[in-house]
Amino acid sequence: MNALPFYPIIYFMKYFTSLFLLSISLLSCAQNPEALTVVSSFEKINISNTDSTHIYVNDKGSQELYYLALKPKGKTQGTLVLFPPTWQTTESVIAHNVELIKMANNKNILVIIPSINYNLYLDETTLAFLNNVFKNVSDKYQPQPNKYVFGGFSLGGMNAIRYTEMAYEKEAFTAIKPIAVYGVDPPLDLTRLYHSFENTIAKEFSKPAMNEAQNYLQKMNDQFGGSPEDKPTLYIQNSMYSKGEKKGGNAQFLASIPIRIYCDPDIDWQLTNRRMDYYDMNAVDQTAMINQLMLLGNKKAEFINALGKGYRLDGRRHPHSWSLVDPQECIEWMMDCLQ
Repeated sequence: MNALPFYPIIYFMKYFTSLFLLSISLLSCAQNPEALTVVSSFEKINISNTDSTHIYVNDKGSQELYYLALKPKGKTQGTLVLFPPTWQTTESVIAHNVELIKMANNKNILVIIPSINYNLYLDETTLAFLNNVFKNVSDKYQPQPNKYVFGGFSLGGMNAIRYTEMAYEKEAFTAIKPIAVYGVDPPLDLTRLYHSFENTIAKEFSKPAMNEAQNYLQKMNDQFGGSPEDKPTLYIQNSMYSKGEKKGGNAQFLASIPIRIYCDPDIDWQLTNRRMDYYDMNAVDQTAMINQLMLLGNKKAEFINALGKGYRLDGRRHPHSWSLVDPQECIEWMMDCLQ
């Protein structure tokens, strides 16, 4: 799945038990036993018992919205917020980032993971939830307000980057103002993404990719009221980057802060496994946005070429994976930003 990971959503499952967190943790961490210990170290903080728009799924029909938090033993030096990709649970995010989280904890960095994995964009409901999370974090843990770093994979990267853009566009939009952000292979231009999904369906090659494309095309048409040609303004307003807009559209609001985009641009894998070319790869948006930011004078805008580093927890080769991030190097970058 090159753009946003997707599996069929079963909304009629509306049961929830007290064993929910443990069962999901066991499933998510089965291939990384050490993650169970890390998961158990996190505290779960409830924010709402109403998830009417299903911004968090794969939770056995629960309506609960929450965040997980791992507080360091020493004085908090900063806060790392990790945003899940589509369909991935908060516990699974931990399983994919065990080393990064351990290193962050050793550096006295507070780690936060919000329960959001199925929104299309930062609509009013989604933004309100995230703002409530950060307000609660501020009250409960009292971290330094000007030392947040955001990171996320795929949809999570989109959410991390878009929230950061909104924070620098107008402070009234957001509860906090991140000082740095990174995305792991996120799509950034919703117009390009829409047409890439159309191409995926037309090729009729990969069933998983086709299912993903059909699902998200329906969401885009429903929530935006049509295609980019029908509703161009809405696509531009909600994209992280817009190729056809001056200064890259919303990307211009990132001109003054450190930003990283991690990508495994393995064209051979894409051609063989998805029949995708460069026009359909997220790397198109990513390199274009980083280039635009460099042109705007951002000397801390980086495209991290992680060619060959994409692997899933079960060992499968897949360029669209959390593993593109080198934990040690990322922590060093993060600490430099926090200084």
